Amino acid sequence: MKKTRITARAASFLIEWAKSYETQIGPGYVPVITWTVKDSGNPNLIPYLGLAFEKSDVVDRSRIMECEGKDVEIFQYVPDELLEEDGPKYIDVRNNRLVFARESLRAGDEE
Repeated sequence: MKKTRITARAASFLIEWAKSYETQIGPGYVPVITWTVKDSGNPNLIPYLGLAFEKSDVVDRSRIMECEGKDVEIFQYVPDELLEEDGPKYIDVRNNRLVFARESLRAGDEE
């Protein structure tokens, strides 16, 4: 499985969130990006990326993310088909929300 990329900005954002929650959940947890669906009764609801925490000794290590060519202790449990649908994607943060960004053939091109 190809590793999913995360931008340095998004990685810093998640690491800060993890640090802020450590006092509530305890040590030894790592950030995990999930695909979240709220029960709204709306059949057209679009799921979004959410943040969860999992113990570092039980996390699925095959789901580790890559930032600037290196592994980071951030994991993702997003369905693989979503990451490849309409072309490869990576994780970024915009307006304090995790988002998919599409890989581009030209530098500086982003959606």
